[in-house]
Amino acid sequence: MHILRWLMKHPIMLAWLLAIVAILLNFGIGGKPAEHGGKEMAAKPEQTHVAPKVDAGHTAAQQHVAPAEVAVVPVQAATQPAPAAAAMVQAVEVPAAPVQAAEVPKAAAQAAEAPVVATPAPAAEQAAPAQAVEAPAVVATPAQAAPAQQASANAPSDLLRAAREAYWANELDRAVGLYTDLLKQTPDSLDYKGELANVYWKQGNAEQASTLFADIAPKLAAQGRTTEALNMKLYVDMVNPELAKQIDAALKK
Repeated sequence: MHILRWLMKHPIMLAWLLAIVAILLNFGIGGKPAEHGGKEMAAKPEQTHVAPKVDAGHTAAQQHVAPAEVAVVPVQAATQPAPAAAAMVQAVEVPAAPVQAAEVPKAAAQAAEAPVVATPAPAAEQAAPAQAVEAPAVVATPAQAAPAQQASANAPSDLLRAAREAYWANELDRAVGLYTDLLKQTPDSLDYKGELANVYWKQGNAEQASTLFADIAPKLAAQGRTTEALNMKLYVDMVNPELAKQIDAALKK
């Protein structure tokens, strides 16, 4: 089995082995007519010179022809893979042609892209005057927007937020000014007056705080906010009892 596997891996040696076997078989087949010819020579001396020559000629021809034909077979079998290899090489080299053909559109694409690069130049030149025209408008807009910003800064919500931030930051004088501006816009706001009174109280200005509380407490009581009015009365009673009596009279109504 190992010999057969080895021969299958070496087809040339297998071909030569088959040729040798054929030659040996040919010799064996050619030897038998020679023996029969010798017997005929003993029986018929007259034919001894004719029959062996003819047989010898045929056998010699067969000996020379048959091995030659057998020997040619392995050579052809060995040389047949060569065209297949050449075909494979050609098959591998065939895709190279489309690569060269594919380079042609690149040049065309570059030629097509060339005008695209050149065209934006006039557009850029035309855009320059437009920018020059818009320049005065840009310069003019901040001056027009300034009053709008000031108006938004003076809005009640912005002033209230800024006043409360100043109060918690202990910037009491700034908080007083902001609450005063708020009261100029909404003079009847009880909440703003109450917060301003708290600023005065924290600032140590008890007289102004009690005056505001005395003004606010009766109005809060009229709205049903008696708890807040009572708290203000207690504070005002410690500072100015006369004003506290006014708050008490309003609460009894």
